[in-house]
Amino acid sequence: MANILSIGAGVMGTAITVPASINGHSITLVGTHLDTEIINSIQKTGIHPVLKVKLENTISKQIDDLQQSDFDQADVIVIGVSSAGVNWFIELLSKFQADNKNFLIITKGLYVNDQNTIDILPNKILRSMPYHIDITAVAGPCKAIELAQRYITNICFINQNAQIANELAGIFKNDFYIIEVLSDFIGGEFCAALKNVFAIMVGCSQTCYNPNTKIFNPESGIFSHCIQEIAQIVKLHEGDIFSAFGLPGIGDLHVTSGTGRNGTLGKYLGEGKVYSEIMAKELKGQTVEGAQLILDLQSALKEKFNNGFFSKEQLPIFYELVQSISADKKLHIPWNKL
Repeated sequence: MANILSIGAGVMGTAITVPASINGHSITLVGTHLDTEIINSIQKTGIHPVLKVKLENTISKQIDDLQQSDFDQADVIVIGVSSAGVNWFIELLSKFQADNKNFLIITKGLYVNDQNTIDILPNKILRSMPYHIDITAVAGPCKAIELAQRYITNICFINQNAQIANELAGIFKNDFYIIEVLSDFIGGEFCAALKNVFAIMVGCSQTCYNPNTKIFNPESGIFSHCIQEIAQIVKLHEGDIFSAFGLPGIGDLHVTSGTGRNGTLGKYLGEGKVYSEIMAKELKGQTVEGAQLILDLQSALKEKFNNGFFSKEQLPIFYELVQSISADKKLHIPWNKL
């Protein structure tokens, strides 16, 4: 049996351990400094306070109790922090030795690297490590609470080394956690991040024509155009467009736009409100990953649209989303440019 160390006790960092624990593997769940109350609750009841499921074969720890022995004994280390917590995670790893360990990253996001190129977060981690580690990315449609409740969930493990991805998949997969192994690391991770952005526009299409009744025709059209633009961005970054038309793209956009904060933001934008207004009222105190990604990358995105790397004609939805969030403008669906 394998030993799994999951750092981050939020819903996704915990939910991904459920199928492995059901398979009989041992879990050490470590909360970040933001997860203190969650870990306290698990230690008292054995139940995750948000997922509302009992955690089997699981030892829970506060971050201050994390030890080198936890890394030494781990066969798999899950990176379960938010995109905003990646720098914190890199600093944490610098205090421990995890040479040649296999990591599984569920964090979604992009960053601007030293070459002023938009890049994937696994590369940021890999380039920051003083020793060698291997990272397999998890992508595809997954609602954490459904996975924790053992509903069928079909996702991807992505690694250019298919053997490693298959070995890790063998630890987690079972009759409710269906894993497809892919090798398109770049494309899969771009899809995982971008689907949060484009889900905002899909959400907008759900309310902008009738705020009281869901209208399906415009949503279906926008959904299709969003996938085409994701594929275009993946291609520009030398990923495989197959990922956009598979589980990391179509599958994940479907889940994210139908429920969650990104789609919800889009619905409010579809009612004619602006981003700052929504974040001050309806979504106060919440992080909307797609909007935050635009804000984090806005200088690089503006430059790439200005220098022609991104084409306003080929990416009209993406351009409209960037303008709406970064300039705090009302969001419009650019039908005349589609």
